[in-house]
Amino acid sequence: MKRKEFEKEFLIYNNNGKQVWVISKVKELPVEIVTMAKNLAELDFLKFIRISNDSLSASSENYPNRPKVPITYMNHHTAIGIEILYDTNYKTIDFFGINSPIKGNGSKMVDAILKEFPEDWQPAVVMDWSNGFWNKMKEKYNSIEWLM
Repeated sequence: MKRKEFEKEFLIYNNNGKQVWVISKVKELPVEIVTMAKNLAELDFLKFIRISNDSLSASSENYPNRPKVPITYMNHHTAIGIEILYDTNYKTIDFFGINSPIKGNGSKMVDAILKEFPEDWQPAVVMDWSNGFWNKMKEKYNSIEWLM
């Protein structure tokens, strides 16, 4: 999808209090990533979404000194966020970071990513420190072939 097209797709969210940014050097995005970003933008607790050539991150908060970088690191005491790394050549996404101090929001973010998930793509969790969260997600989405 060309830049003008995805900018139109994100305009409705930007006009309604969300901030969806695509870094300037990105001229095209896979429609799958645009869909995932829109699904995340539909979640009321996420306000900031940033897309680069190889990552998609969303959070309820930004870093104070970096206003266009959502906070996604684990164990942050207030920020709810997720970061995925994606590879269009291998058609994979890696759940790189996820945090939610509010129970249930983590699974809502995963649901947003995996909703309408393309059949020819695969999700991955390379490092799992979740104490069973990803096992539950893998069980919930058992029709998808996971890379673990």
